[in-house]
Amino acid sequence: MNEKQILIQANAATPNSEIPDLISPLSCEIEVGSLVCILGQRINPLNTYMEMLAGIIQPSAGSLDYCDSLLGNDSDRHCLAVGYIYHDSSLLSILNGIENIKAPAMYHHLGTNDEIDREVELLLAEIDTRANHKQLPAFMDTFQKRYLLIIRAIMLKPKVLFIENPFMNLDREQVRILGEYLAKLVNEKNITVITSNVNLDFVQRYADQIIYLSEEDIQVFKERDTFISTIQT
Repeated sequence: MNEKQILIQANAATPNSEIPDLISPLSCEIEVGSLVCILGQRINPLNTYMEMLAGIIQPSAGSLDYCDSLLGNDSDRHCLAVGYIYHDSSLLSILNGIENIKAPAMYHHLGTNDEIDREVELLLAEIDTRANHKQLPAFMDTFQKRYLLIIRAIMLKPKVLFIENPFMNLDREQVRILGEYLAKLVNEKNITVITSNVNLDFVQRYADQIIYLSEEDIQVFKERDTFISTIQT
């Protein structure tokens, strides 16, 4: 694999899952600094394929290859280079927003307290939510919690960030703001972002690659217009 270009390569890989619908092999290449959208009619298979690409579950057939920069000391295990946010991921209820963001970075000793505080300040300033991030998650709306979950993951400096259903339960304006932010993660921070179950407007604006799970097979598109034409026919 070309380490400068390709982070993850799936070779006819099928997830090891009890879901009977997962019968189609996936072959694709996930490139550095790209935005990948995984779409289909049913949500569970989408996220299962995402978990396979992230190395959380193993393929029952085929193989996955990862560039060296994604692997830790153990070649079978990902360290901080891969972040994964589940559709039901949550902040720690006993910590306020700032403390939630800082906790993993402090646990992994990714800087001094002052350095981590400064990083948090810079990341929070990237979207002007005007929200109180020092309150407990119980008093936050869905958009604020989703944003803080993403920042918490970014604090660990991932090269690839997986986000299941990022726009779930958000209103149209919140979807627009978060969509622009995800695109900036790719274009300005060079983080590869892989999402599932996003809307077509987001795909048309930002997707570099679309992986579409149909009833019969899996199709991979690198041209947005080609994908839109295919699903409309």
